Amino acid sequence: MQIFNVIYKKEKTLQCQFSDNFIHPRYFGSEFPIGQHLITAISYDREYVMGLYKDLIQFYINFLDTATEDDQHLFEKALFKIDDYCIYLHETTSKLLTMIEAAHPCYSLNDLASFLKDFDQAGVARFSKQYTQRKTSCRQRSNEILSLWCIASELLLDEFELLTNTIKNDIYDICNAPAEATGLDRLHHLDYDKKTILFKMEFPIRLNYSLSKSINSKFFIADNLGASKVVYSVAIHTVRELMYYDLFTILENNMPLKICKNCNMPFIPKGRIDSLYCDRIMPGFNKKCSAIGSINAYKNNLSDVETEYYATHRRYNTRVSRNPLLKTEFETWKIKAKEKLTAYRNGEISADEFKEWFMDDAWTK
Repeated sequence: MQIFNVIYKKEKTLQCQFSDNFIHPRYFGSEFPIGQHLITAISYDREYVMGLYKDLIQFYINFLDTATEDDQHLFEKALFKIDDYCIYLHETTSKLLTMIEAAHPCYSLNDLASFLKDFDQAGVARFSKQYTQRKTSCRQRSNEILSLWCIASELLLDEFELLTNTIKNDIYDICNAPAEATGLDRLHHLDYDKKTILFKMEFPIRLNYSLSKSINSKFFIADNLGASKVVYSVAIHTVRELMYYDLFTILENNMPLKICKNCNMPFIPKGRIDSLYCDRIMPGFNKKCSAIGSINAYKNNLSDVETEYYATHRRYNTRVSRNPLLKTEFETWKIKAKEKLTAYRNGEISADEFKEWFMDDAWTK
């Protein structure tokens, strides 16, 4: 399936022109920063993305059923939300919506033969079983239809992860390149076979009209695109090609690629290039890796007695939460504790003296 027509470089951004306008007649391209969506693609939150797809499926089916402006707006918003999160999911989205449209409204399994051929045998069996259990009828309940297409989404995301795992491994190897390696020379850190594959990749150059200015990083078909300027574009058709073109553009611009010390995933520093932590909130955490890294670095620099002091401070705080009558005494203790901590750090009192003071819990009696 061809997803992209051409790609344009525009300073620190890439502009892509879609070839699958059928899924949204007015939406024909998008603009995104170099590298950032590629990093999102190789570390994406699958649970979050499945939530986005559930919304998209529901709104798209409603739109196909009614074709009202309200349903079109909801479908449009859900579509853009996925592309905003990661433009590399656009191929997955396009495949999914093509399947839904081909099967609508009666959802005949025969209509999907050309799309199911891309799934492995286990995936086809799983999908077909669900179809059999939900004998096709225009009066099917929406939650049954939603469940069916969520299975298709899972299978398509399995394909997406196979694709991203390959380039993820290449990026890990590039991130481990010697510090003196810069630009495209970082590709020399890949093994010979991989370099041979990458060096054979071609991105044909075309002369083309430049795209118009984007609206909220998206392009819409209009009567006057204002595209009078002739520029170079690159012919790229698949997500895999665009991912590697994005990677080569990162290297060509000598942008830093690093491995986060917290989540162990690649990232491109947005601020200081010596940053050790990314700004993602990884699944299972409620803070950004950069915040967690700062906390861990601070803890690692604490002396043993300081670590024990903070543990004692938390224990006292728990006591006060259970006995509000101690609040006044605790506020007084905290003021004195700051003074004692400063005195210890300035060498005015010893560690033993500091510990003896904060371990004295007579004020809580």
